[in-house]
Amino acid sequence: MNETKTLIGDYKKFEDMFLKLKGGLRFSRLGKTFQTNNNKYFLDSGTGKIFEVNNNVYSVLECLWNTDNFNQLFELGISDEDLLSALNEVEEVVKSENILQMPPIKTMHFNNVDINNYKIEDTQMKNLSIEMTERCNLRCKYCVYHEDQGGFRTFGKKDITFDVIKKAIDLLALSTEEEAFISFYGGEPLLKFDLIKQSIDYCSKKLSNKKVHYNMTTNATLITEEIATYLSSLENYFTTISLDGPELIHNKNRVFADGTGSFEKAMKGLSNLVKAEGENASKRIHFNIVLDETSKENFEKIQDFYNTSEWIPKGSNITTSYITTENKEFEYLGVGTEAERKIAKRIEKESDPLSDWNIEKVYSGESAIDKNPLISKDFIDKGLHAIHKRMLIDQPAKVHYMNGCCIPSSRKLYLTVNGDFSVCERIGPSPFIGNVDEGINFDKIKKYYITDFTNEASKYCNDCWAVHICSLCYMNCYDEDGIHISYRHAHCLGNRQEIESNLVRYHEILESNPKSLAYLNDIVVS
Repeated sequence: MNETKTLIGDYKKFEDMFLKLKGGLRFSRLGKTFQTNNNKYFLDSGTGKIFEVNNNVYSVLECLWNTDNFNQLFELGISDEDLLSALNEVEEVVKSENILQMPPIKTMHFNNVDINNYKIEDTQMKNLSIEMTERCNLRCKYCVYHEDQGGFRTFGKKDITFDVIKKAIDLLALSTEEEAFISFYGGEPLLKFDLIKQSIDYCSKKLSNKKVHYNMTTNATLITEEIATYLSSLENYFTTISLDGPELIHNKNRVFADGTGSFEKAMKGLSNLVKAEGENASKRIHFNIVLDETSKENFEKIQDFYNTSEWIPKGSNITTSYITTENKEFEYLGVGTEAERKIAKRIEKESDPLSDWNIEKVYSGESAIDKNPLISKDFIDKGLHAIHKRMLIDQPAKVHYMNGCCIPSSRKLYLTVNGDFSVCERIGPSPFIGNVDEGINFDKIKKYYITDFTNEASKYCNDCWAVHICSLCYMNCYDEDGIHISYRHAHCLGNRQEIESNLVRYHEILESNPKSLAYLNDIVVS
């Protein structure tokens, strides 16, 4: 009897600890268990610390994470001696390493910015993306502007005017930053090539006290020898060319309005630019691949094309992405709940075939992770970099930042053909934050992108173990009228699944070849 009472007393102590750590919320918000083929680990949400744990400790933490119920520990089939030993170990690390103590999220913050006294002269704005035209000579089947994709607008007929561009550049000139980045966007920006040249001439005068960088995203079909010569003459300039792979793959989606493929003309434009850029081509020409079919066979065909095409400069930066779809309502299921875990398992099977293909290449010896020449390099680097450079502190963070959100207008602005300012070219339908005639509307920024966002997001981020690693921004949680957080729930679930996968990949590499991760100290991801 005495022995039984002792055991009950010990378990009661640990149950009290469990309830205190939870603080009335779910245990799953405090950290995450994950495992490689060789070891088991636990990530602490509040500090960013990661611990290798033994089987019993892992089983205890995983059980609490899944069930949020201390009594479920007795269903694990672990002996009292081993269970108490595991709980003792958890208690010791809670005290010595300050883990499992992330405070509740009451609000979210931007780093080192007093938003209440925010004005244009104080901004660090340096990126201006200009929608040169709503028109495009292609009708790519996956484009967000395509009618079948439910985009935030269909293809239009409007072009921006020089007067609108001038006013936006004048505003950019007020920024205290010493550098400025001007992006020409569309539609297809080269439909307004003369206006691009006129804008650059104006920048050279108005922004003469800044180092100005230029870039353009184009389908390349309109790059003539004349245009290529001009672009190659610019300092601090690069072109991003949308090129999905060899002819059959590229032409599946990237077609002209009459349905014919654009590959031949895109390659002609690319060849003009490569010739004009000469030895600078690999540094000044970037590529973007949108993946439709995600089979290994398809990846191999795209990789072979990028390896062997005479007009793909060796060493060029390549980014890849999956086809995006329109925003949809999604019911919030709760992090760690059985309902979410069921969906997460399904997502895990389908989620990231490109990364799986990349890791297979690494494990087979065909590619080294730090010298990865694959089309997936940028994609993999971003995921591993998020783990490598995660927040890592001794005491639990008391301040929670706004995931991957930048302060609207502080870093970049997207200028529409109508002269309205949007947060970003990728955000989709959302409230504008000013225009070229009235300037930036800080009241709208504070309402829609500070107050409304933090009030809504914090409700769900408070439930999430990945809050300090999350890179999700304002995308996928707005419509024209403002915050629409239910659009974000599915993306949050997928993002957590991706972060967990990256934790596993990072630690598998760490176990086998830790030196190969050193390159992550030096790369910059955007």
